[in-house]
Amino acid sequence: MRLNKKFFLNYLQENFSPNQTVLISLSCGLDSTTLFDLILQTDFFKSKNIFFIFFDHQKRAEGKYEILQFIKHYKIPKKNVIIKKINLGQKKNSFQENARKARHLYFQKLSKTLNTKEIFLGHHFDDLKESYFLRKLQSSNIFGLSNIFNDQIDGINIHRPLVYFTKDKIRSYAKKNELLWFDDRSNLELDYTRNKIRHYLDVNPLISKSLESEIVSLSDIDVIKNFYSNYFFKIKKQRFEIKIKEFMQLNTTLQIMAVQSLYYDSRIFLKKQPRFENILNFIKIISSIKSNLMTKRSVFGGKIASFEKKICLNLL
Repeated sequence: MRLNKKFFLNYLQENFSPNQTVLISLSCGLDSTTLFDLILQTDFFKSKNIFFIFFDHQKRAEGKYEILQFIKHYKIPKKNVIIKKINLGQKKNSFQENARKARHLYFQKLSKTLNTKEIFLGHHFDDLKESYFLRKLQSSNIFGLSNIFNDQIDGINIHRPLVYFTKDKIRSYAKKNELLWFDDRSNLELDYTRNKIRHYLDVNPLISKSLESEIVSLSDIDVIKNFYSNYFFKIKKQRFEIKIKEFMQLNTTLQIMAVQSLYYDSRIFLKKQPRFENILNFIKIISSIKSNLMTKRSVFGGKIASFEKKICLNLL
């Protein structure tokens, strides 16, 4: 697969209509700059319908100047530009995760303001590999390992068309097309876990190659990611009707899988994922439920109770 205008145009034609409004998240780095160039080169969307969000994390003094220079160099219309400052302090502990959450919350706000559910991010295959390895270190279950990048979060469609390409291929494209970008020096600091993983994989190519094979093999099991939907019917964002009769017809292994997939798909609402004993307790409670349940029963992350003559799970 070649990274070029033809590939990108095919991607846009398959997933969009030309009149749609879209939002592109730009860091001024290599990846998002390449994404930016490819979208503009296809001339697929109307220019007035393309909006650009720059996040200034205020960790580097030069960051705000790079944003302004980027906008000036590429002659981006100011009316289509949003610059959002994120202030998380100077603590490096969990900074990258907290910054990610802050960006996501602002994406939700912009989605309503701009009336669009389509957001482009510059993640590529090496990002995918790093996230996969991090989850392996955290002993993530099969749901976590097979679904590294969500395609949709809270009704927002997340597009990562560069995920099929390595950093090297992206760099080759950028150099060939003489693009201007800025390298973030904080990516070299080993105070951050992700940076340590990136460095580790760079100096251990055999492990990196093995991870690539694992990722490819797990990409074929999408069917299990939404396994829970057969037994937990979503009423609204954090409330589900429990199909107790259908759930109890499953064997224990499949019951565990259904509950795990439910919690994994709802992870955006939770501070952490349930332990195995939490899953077993959840199943035990469902097994003891009668259709006329009136008292609430606490489970990991919420409660089970009757609601409008239905047995429901409410994730708080």
